[in-house]
Amino acid sequence: MTAIRQEVLNYIDEIPDAQLEALRPILRLLTSADHIIIETDLTDDEKATIAAGREEYKANPNSFVPLEEKL
Repeated sequence: MTAIRQEVLNYIDEIPDAQLEALRPILRLLTSADHIIIETDLTDDEKATIAAGREEYKANPNSFVPLEEKL
């Protein structure tokens, strides 16, 4: 086992079970064959659209349909 793999596993061992779910999305990205591009140079309009969607979700999260079922 490489040193970095052992270090990451040690970090995971320290995370409380209730917080492990937060790792799932990034682990899926890192192990996926799909190449995902994360844009960081958003326009002001794109940022406003994202902010509006987040506010709408906060106001009524039950009106949204999840993209995938929880495992």
